[in-house]
Amino acid sequence: MPKRDYYDVLGLPKTASPDDIRSAYRKLARQYHPDMNKENPKVAEEKFKELSEAYEVLADEQKRRHYDMGGFDAVSQDFGPQGFNWQNFSHAGDLEDLFGGADPLRDFFRQAGVRGDLFGGIFGPGFQPSTRGRGRDLEVTLSVPIGDLVQGVEREVELNRAEACLACKGTGAEKGTAIETCRTCNGTGQVRQVRRSGYTQLVTISDCPTCRGSGQRVVKSCPECGGAGRRRVPRRLRIKVPPGLQEGTILRLSGEGERGHTGRAGDLYVQVLVEPSRFLRDGRDVHTELTVNLSQALLGDTVRISTLTAHADLAIPPGTQPESTLRLKGEGLPHPGGGSRGDLFVTVHVRLPDRLSSEQRELVRQQFGPPPGAVAEEPGRSGSGSSGGFFGRRRG
Repeated sequence: MPKRDYYDVLGLPKTASPDDIRSAYRKLARQYHPDMNKENPKVAEEKFKELSEAYEVLADEQKRRHYDMGGFDAVSQDFGPQGFNWQNFSHAGDLEDLFGGADPLRDFFRQAGVRGDLFGGIFGPGFQPSTRGRGRDLEVTLSVPIGDLVQGVEREVELNRAEACLACKGTGAEKGTAIETCRTCNGTGQVRQVRRSGYTQLVTISDCPTCRGSGQRVVKSCPECGGAGRRRVPRRLRIKVPPGLQEGTILRLSGEGERGHTGRAGDLYVQVLVEPSRFLRDGRDVHTELTVNLSQALLGDTVRISTLTAHADLAIPPGTQPESTLRLKGEGLPHPGGGSRGDLFVTVHVRLPDRLSSEQRELVRQQFGPPPGAVAEEPGRSGSGSSGGFFGRRRG
């Protein structure tokens, strides 16, 4: 059966926002979850898996960009040789609250594969929950100038994260000493608690607190890491900020978080903020302001202004009115998915003189006439009351 376009699977256009993608997936996940389709769970299972594969790609900024540029082949490297499977799904947490307090989806992702579980082992008997022993996620904030979003940019961030101890290679045991099976969980790495309330039985499965999910116990701790198997190490990572990125977008770097006691490392989440500047963003378009004097507004001029990345000449037409908006085509930002740039809109403010000489006032009168309601001056008194000057008196 040929694969369907991921956007079609979720019923979304290619311009859908991250919130649109998440909302569509949650709605369809509820509709097609196997536990909600007991009459035909096998069909629902395949549909649910198709939805989750599409969401895994489109909910990730980097995977989505690769898919938009190269289709299925561009993201196949993110999955195994057999294609997408539940080991690749990293967004189970986005569904934990979908059924309110019952949390069946949380149990679905954490316990699937155990025969006789709530959802009948949909993931298959070989499944191991991807969150078991997983390292802690890290979050950092990265600020960039708006001009860097035109072509995209690479920036460094500093981390102090937990990584495998080099002395014990992450085992937590002193070199040459034994590692025993954990007696608390008998090597499973998990403990199972059963609570009964009337006719209801609640089963909770969590990482073993003794071995922290590893299933093993260290006989003699490594002196370098104290048996933790990890040490904090300062790291500098280069983050690629793609062109046209929206303010506040969060980039996920898989496996760049802290290393877990077992299993894979957590992820690094980078929130990208735009530094304050004279430019105001509106989608792909950008707005700024310019102040010219009265002569430039009346007679016209060419003014050199700053753009996002350099400078450009802006023509001020003769007779430009205050608060007029002029446009420089193609000087805005690109769409995050690629394509042409937006425009730069310049609001023009006109700076009026606060006082005029007698000669200047006379020239204004000759050109434009006296202001409405102005009192005619007596001969020989031109220049008096110049504080009223150019503005004259207002009625009322």
